[in-house]
Amino acid sequence: MPKLSPTVISTGLLGVGVAVWALATPTLIALPDAKFPLNPLGINTSPYGEVFAMAMQSPIDVYWHGAEDHHHDDDHVHDEHCDHDHSEEAAAKNARIAPAAPMHNRYRDFLSGLSKLPEKRTNPKPASTAHKFFMRRGVEDKLRFAYQLDPAHYANFTSYYFFLTQPQLGTRPELTHSAAKLAEETIQYCLKIENDPRPALTAAAAAGNILELMFIDQQNTQPKFPALLFLDQQITQPKFSVEQMRQNLTLLDHCIARYQLISRRWDATGNWNLLSNMRIEECRQRYYFIRKVREAAAATIARFEGNARPTQAAN
Repeated sequence: MPKLSPTVISTGLLGVGVAVWALATPTLIALPDAKFPLNPLGINTSPYGEVFAMAMQSPIDVYWHGAEDHHHDDDHVHDEHCDHDHSEEAAAKNARIAPAAPMHNRYRDFLSGLSKLPEKRTNPKPASTAHKFFMRRGVEDKLRFAYQLDPAHYANFTSYYFFLTQPQLGTRPELTHSAAKLAEETIQYCLKIENDPRPALTAAAAAGNILELMFIDQQNTQPKFPALLFLDQQITQPKFSVEQMRQNLTLLDHCIARYQLISRRWDATGNWNLLSNMRIEECRQRYYFIRKVREAAAATIARFEGNARPTQAAN
């Protein structure tokens, strides 16, 4: 029997391995546990992902403003219907012209102008409906990508959630269940972070969004003409009860308290000094806004409870 060479043996083993892989792959893919979101190189939810999520703000802003209508160039506005002579005004203006700026200032302005050229709109015609839809789709895709990089990023979450729930902006409107699921997943992720107070603000914003969905559901199921109930007006039951609203308000209070706790820790350790003044001011404004949302939500729940008491008494 002829002796097989190592090359033939290696080739045969590779062939057997490829055959086994081809036969086993469909079965493994069909398993529910094998379905998981892709995370190339572990970038999503990593410190690198947080940096990339912040860097996504500028491209998203460019895409958003790219679909706006621009009928003229603001740098070269000229009124063709003006008939009077501006020669005296021009002479007076030229007399007040300051001396030429230093060379390094002019070079800096030149570079600044070059950096704006890629974003400068050159088409004199306004954007078409299809172009606006395309640009909004690009904004939505980038917001989803930025959210996956860092679900705890306040601006990326709120912007992406807003796009999903507003049909005039988003290109893939989500149902209430899907939007609420996104908010719930964000809350669960943010409350696991214990070394930074900012994710707690994102969790509080998500809890406020869930309360808003509950309020909209309660409002849409109220009878429009209570005096005409004897005409068998069809009334649908709300999906969320007032007790569920109270529970979610408690969750919102927990997120606020968590932010306050970790924020005091940062005051003691001096971590707040590691952030820029702009970031600190952002946190202050967001905290103030969330507190106002909490007060409005509590008042709304109290109003719903007041409307429900007479009906329960009548029964």
